[in-house]
Amino acid sequence: MIIRENMKTKAMKTINNELYIGNYRLKDLAQQYGTPLYVYDEAGVRDKIARYKKGLQSNLFKCNVVYASKAFLAPYLCDMLIENDFYIDGVSIGDMYLIQKSGYPMDHIVLHGNNKSNEELTYAVKNGVEYIVVDNKSELKRLIKIEEELKKNVKVLFRINPGIHAHTHAYIETSLLDSKFGESIYDLDIIDEMIKLCMENEYVEFNGFHAHIGSQITNADSFASEASAMLKFVNKIEKQYNIDVNTLNLGGGFAIKYLDDDNEINIEEALEKMIAAVESEVKAGNVHIKRLMIEPGRSLVGDSGVTLYRCGGKKKTYAGKEYIFIDGGMPDNIRPALYDAEYTVGVANRVESDEKRTYDVVGKCCESGDIIAKGVEVGEVHEGDIIIVYSTGAYCYSMSMNYNGLTRGGVIFVGDTVKEVIKKQSLEDLVSTCVFKEK
Repeated sequence: MIIRENMKTKAMKTINNELYIGNYRLKDLAQQYGTPLYVYDEAGVRDKIARYKKGLQSNLFKCNVVYASKAFLAPYLCDMLIENDFYIDGVSIGDMYLIQKSGYPMDHIVLHGNNKSNEELTYAVKNGVEYIVVDNKSELKRLIKIEEELKKNVKVLFRINPGIHAHTHAYIETSLLDSKFGESIYDLDIIDEMIKLCMENEYVEFNGFHAHIGSQITNADSFASEASAMLKFVNKIEKQYNIDVNTLNLGGGFAIKYLDDDNEINIEEALEKMIAAVESEVKAGNVHIKRLMIEPGRSLVGDSGVTLYRCGGKKKTYAGKEYIFIDGGMPDNIRPALYDAEYTVGVANRVESDEKRTYDVVGKCCESGDIIAKGVEVGEVHEGDIIIVYSTGAYCYSMSMNYNGLTRGGVIFVGDTVKEVIKKQSLEDLVSTCVFKEK
């Protein structure tokens, strides 16, 4: 008997050996909205919002949770975040445009990115985003020129690499000293020049620092180490330039479970250690932080999302390997190919089975690397079964594409009712930007 109770979302349950979220059977949702289908358990997302909101509090300084929208972005999620006074970040003009159209207050937006275009910087300044996180000296110089032309003020944070080893995958570890992101904490000449550029300009307000040490971090002590390193740095900057550093943004990277035996971050413990570190230095008068920010993305939505596929068939090779074919693949989840990411897989319409088989779950693309999961143990799978892949709420839809002419799946949120938040792409949507010869 194979059961995956630990991977279930908050409102997920089994009735008559089939998976439900709340009162909605997943098999019925797959039939109604088509597959591949991204399904979010709304109760799970709201629970994470509440935990972050409750956990990030201090009597000594203001605290803001900034949702890292690159994990997943949709207007309905924006509405949920606005209700809870969350800030949100974006990394492109497209992000900012969608967020703005969702009705998000522009003064609750933080702009990121290591190669922001002049168009993006201009859009951010014109529309009054709260912070622009400046990645490097050349970007700062371009921003200053834009602000002088527009005669508009903006607050900036400098992205700093504290050199903390986060013990995660190399592609998602972002704060080492050779990272493409930000300036090194040890490159004091460049940081000196950037601070002086701000001090000499009437439109750019240097407000503090941002750091992000990576993603999928399981150890709360990593965040404590990050906070400690950044606070020492802030203390040094305040003394050297006789200024107050108002804002410290410690980024995100809080881990979730992808496999049953994975470790996940204790959110409350990580936040407690961050806040304690900052409060200690503020009380001692070593820093003058007035605002602490964090940026959870994956951990807020990742484990509340699942993807549903329909099994199109099976195959057993001459070498003895057994495959399950699904009606999607790397276009809707590139992470296994990109990061060797692993996922838990089950059968939504037959949760428990006395049989036990081992399959590779593969997609329909003409690529040998189009594999969602290797060596997964499930019961006997039949053509037409609904295959569920757990913990796909982050970096799956947001990284999806149209490779091999496949259309992007739809997205629904399931709570008391079912909300279709992103429609399944049609064939007309697929070719809508193509220019065809007139007949």
